[in-house]
Amino acid sequence: MARPRLDSAPPGQPHLDETFWLRVCGEVNPPTRDRFLYLTIEEFGRLGPGRFSHTAVVRQLGYTMAMINHYFGSRNGLISEAAAVVYDMYVEQMRRGVAEAPHNPLDRLRAWMRTQVQFAFDRPGWAVVHNYPELALENPVELESEYRARMTQGFEVNLGRLALLILDVKSGQVTQPEMTPENFDRASYMANSQLVELTASVAMSTLGAGVWGAGSHAPSRATAEAVALRDHVIAAHIETVIRSVQASDVSR
Repeated sequence: MARPRLDSAPPGQPHLDETFWLRVCGEVNPPTRDRFLYLTIEEFGRLGPGRFSHTAVVRQLGYTMAMINHYFGSRNGLISEAAAVVYDMYVEQMRRGVAEAPHNPLDRLRAWMRTQVQFAFDRPGWAVVHNYPELALENPVELESEYRARMTQGFEVNLGRLALLILDVKSGQVTQPEMTPENFDRASYMANSQLVELTASVAMSTLGAGVWGAGSHAPSRATAEAVALRDHVIAAHIETVIRSVQASDVSR
């Protein structure tokens, strides 16, 4: 197959239409590089590292393998950049979930937790990469060297926002303005050991619930009750965590 010009219209399969691209990247006709990136995000999130095929991405888009090397250097470069973009998407979805919740501390904290769980449901394959990069990637060095600082900033701001939500539950008032990378007071947060511990506990328990609910948990998937009661158990878990926040003696 002859390689098309970089500025030519991509010949991808019919299902990769304007509706598809608008859903996955917000553009009806994204440039070729973005097509590779966002189709990888979609397919890897759906299939996970074991079944994802970069050759299938190339085939669906109608290009040649050389295009991956041209844009991303290698298969691993493509997956590493996609992992960083997905993490950016996660942090923004968490922010938006809270912003769109009813304007009271309990509903905002509940929204943070529900959004965390839903993201794991929506993109289970990427949860594996973000939590176990050395197992999920053939070579995690590129992810670490190229994107670690960017992902660390997102991680810290996301936890800072959670900490603020916890403090708001304790005070009964919503803090304004919204926390951003620019106004996040990392030093003050780290100095409050009780808040750091509680924030980590809420984050880890919510992540665990999401990963358990989104995946095929091998020990429990044959237990009909565990499968049938998944949503109820996760919702009850969220309320249990919220009660533990309310009962804590954490303060600013």
